[in-house]
Amino acid sequence: MTERAKNTIEVRGFLQLDAFLRKRYGKPPVILEFHMPSTGYELADYFMIPLSEIEVIFVNGLVQSLDFIINPGDRVAFLPPGCPGPYRIALGFYGKNQHNEANFKLKK
Repeated sequence: MTERAKNTIEVRGFLQLDAFLRKRYGKPPVILEFHMPSTGYELADYFMIPLSEIEVIFVNGLVQSLDFIINPGDRVAFLPPGCPGPYRIALGFYGKNQHNEANFKLKK
């Protein structure tokens, strides 16, 4: 891992969040200086993405909830609600509970 990669994260979006990030930051990925661990909630706040627009995040290719800790060097992608059904299962998450949080399981 290069020194730059150790002090940054790559951020992407899916579906409408991709368009949102492209409009503000240009062609993905958005490379963000990042020196301390942070949650997905804090990263969403930084990018001014409403929480209602995010169902799950991917961190280094794995589905995670917004309370997951993101570290320097990680690759992050925001996924909005509305991903088609078959893909939800293939990606490792499904449905939402009454608290508007994604239900998911990690494949081992």
